[in-house]
Amino acid sequence: MKEHVMRLLPGEDLVLSLHNYCKKHEIKAAYIGTCVGSFQRVVFRKGYDQVLFTMEGPFEIVSMEGTLSNQGMHLHTAVSDTNFKVYGGHLLVGSIIQSTAEIVLIELESHELRRSKGDLTDFKELHIDHINKCSE
Repeated sequence: MKEHVMRLLPGEDLVLSLHNYCKKHEIKAAYIGTCVGSFQRVVFRKGYDQVLFTMEGPFEIVSMEGTLSNQGMHLHTAVSDTNFKVYGGHLLVGSIIQSTAEIVLIELESHELRRSKGDLTDFKELHIDHINKCSE
């Protein structure tokens, strides 16, 4: 395993930033170790019907988990508003940082995660490959 630490700044799109980071660093498999920060806007996919739900903040990021690779990602996030009401769901592009986001990614060097349309759903489903590393 290998760790990656990043900090996003105000106005950055969290999902696009993670996507670009994974492409740039050729990350084939990773998961979110931790993420704290805030959003000025958050976009969730509401339920299985793929309806987009956009909310204007500010919101604190109270939880984030997900799998990532240079071929796609799947992120779930919980945020709280100024009254401590919590919202959550599948995070999408358009979720914009308010003040910062501090993110630790854990790279899984012996795996490759791919996503392609599944047989049972219209969603891109996860495919896991184990990479054999031979030591000399």
